Amino acid sequence: MEQMDCVLLVDDSITANFYNKKILNTCHVTKEIVEVHNGEEALHFLKACEIKNEKKPNVIFLDINMPVMDGFEFLEEYMKFPYQFRADILISLLTTSNWKNDMDKAKERCDFIFDFIEKPLAKKDVQHVYEFYKSQIHTV
Repeated sequence: MEQMDCVLLVDDSITANFYNKKILNTCHVTKEIVEVHNGEEALHFLKACEIKNEKKPNVIFLDINMPVMDGFEFLEEYMKFPYQFRADILISLLTTSNWKNDMDKAKERCDFIFDFIEKPLAKKDVQHVYEFYKSQIHTV
């Protein structure tokens, strides 16, 4: 199985990140997992990838409710990256809150959210994202 280069986990919960890393490792879909704890840290990581022309994440699993900078604030800043930089990055929102409200709010702000996943990640969620990555993004 061909693996993705990198998955970025953006979640303030150490427990959620631990569990999500375990699921990702069990599925063997990525070579590297980067963990950050809020949207601001995620932006710093992505800016470093852009500036240094380093490998960027193929997928971002983004928690919505976080301190410092939540998922929606992150998305607003993320949209300022050049389209060429973000065109082949899949973003899946992770939520424990009211899905309908989160989905509506996310769709108002951007049209590039791939999926909405109820926390915690499950193998089926990871496989779904990976299969889409392989079929749509990786072939481009």
